[in-house]
Amino acid sequence: MNILVIGNGFDLAHGLPTRYTDFLEFVKAIKQALSKGKLAGIEWGNTDEKVKNFLKSNRWKVQENLFLGKQTWEDLINNNIWIDYFLQKGKHDKENWIDFEIEISNIIRSLDNDMKSNDESLDDSVCQCSNFFLNNKFCSFLDEMKPNMSTYRMIRNELLYNLNKLIRALEIYLTEYVDKIEIQKKSPDIDLLEIDHVLSFNYTDTYEKIYGNGKEIEYDYIHGKADSGSTIDSNNMVLGIDEYLPEDRRNKDVEFIAFKKFYQRIHKGTGCKYKEWADNIYNNYMKYLNYQKKLSEQSINGVCTIKSFRFSDMKSGEQVIVSNPSKYEKHNLYIFGHSLDVTDRDILRDLILNDNVYTTIFYVNKDVMGQQIANLVKVIGQDELIRRTGGSTKTIEFKQQQDMVEIKS
Repeated sequence: MNILVIGNGFDLAHGLPTRYTDFLEFVKAIKQALSKGKLAGIEWGNTDEKVKNFLKSNRWKVQENLFLGKQTWEDLINNNIWIDYFLQKGKHDKENWIDFEIEISNIIRSLDNDMKSNDESLDDSVCQCSNFFLNNKFCSFLDEMKPNMSTYRMIRNELLYNLNKLIRALEIYLTEYVDKIEIQKKSPDIDLLEIDHVLSFNYTDTYEKIYGNGKEIEYDYIHGKADSGSTIDSNNMVLGIDEYLPEDRRNKDVEFIAFKKFYQRIHKGTGCKYKEWADNIYNNYMKYLNYQKKLSEQSINGVCTIKSFRFSDMKSGEQVIVSNPSKYEKHNLYIFGHSLDVTDRDILRDLILNDNVYTTIFYVNKDVMGQQIANLVKVIGQDELIRRTGGSTKTIEFKQQQDMVEIKS
């Protein structure tokens, strides 16, 4: 099995403006265009040049997609709590999706902490929020004598509804604008790999379009896949936060569970095909180890006397008859454009922590490599990382990406 794991850095390497900053700059520009009713005379700010050129060179098509869909766009982005928060926060110059998720987490955790520290429930009124933005939004006075008494439930539901609108707006940006950009370069590293499984943390289908044609590849879009035909309700894109509660609260304090990525993956049905891949890899190796044990126990003068043996699957407990697996299959895991952040810890551990998996982690420069090493310590631990990056137990290597090359027509 040759598995490729790709993150947002994969799209960026192919020249696609998929940073959340790119999306926010686009939102700022089209807000002006919708207000004016035209593209001429708007301030483009830091809108990506490729998106800007597409908007200008396809003006009539854009008129159809943008201005005829004016009501849709306005419903999604105007007075959207999250968009307003990010734009006023001054954090939209960050380059990673992970910063976006951290900011969402800060908001949700502050609201959760306010409720718990005051020993209140979702239906209690919120007199004051510790988060300045939430406090101004939901706890301001309508007049001197009549405060605006929102409940925790009302605030939570409003935040969730606006997050879903933000996700749908992002989906339109990716499918109607980013997807129309012609990709002119590809990675020679990826081009040479014989990949049969792709685990994508992206919403785009860049690998399929550039490298996957004519190949039998199984895909797992773990965070969903952008689809222009979706709605707010049918959209399956996951944009949430990591678990932040201590272990003793995780299974009982579920008031804000809808913001968490693991919940969204289940609720939106993105699937977890990678779990099947990991289980197959693990079971194959366990069969081999069990066979070697039986071999040593039931050999006479070095000759094996068994034709097969009963193998107990260590994960499912099921009994399986195995015919002499004299060797085990070695698997390759390639990681490209992924930060290895701890928010994806469980997924990465399932794949990396197998002694019959050799992991190659591509990095764009030494600074990025350093951050990946630091993140990997959080994912698998320092001792495990040391063991797997040297000597006879080596199963992980870092490899610098080659320069992208022109795609020949």
